[in-house]
Amino acid sequence: MENPKTPTKPVKVFRLRGVSASVFANTAKTADREVSYYKVSLQRTYKDGDKFQTTHSFNRDDLPIAVYLLKKAWAFILESEDEDRRSLAQEQD
Repeated sequence: MENPKTPTKPVKVFRLRGVSASVFANTAKTADREVSYYKVSLQRTYKDGDKFQTTHSFNRDDLPIAVYLLKKAWAFILESEDEDRRSLAQEQD
């Protein structure tokens, strides 16, 4: 099991015009099996002088892009959960 402080890489990243939605897969143990759950991190990248910075604050014009990327992340999570369920069902057969 990974150390909770070890950074994990996203399983999928959706990007558009400096806004990104990163999907992370996590697992938890239940009494009889390990379950996956997903979380999404949303951020905006901008240039400050010569350095690139990130923020979780969005401008008015970023909001439709954020909504679009979050919908794509949600669809990806639903598909991944469906695949997880099918995989589990095959293991139990």
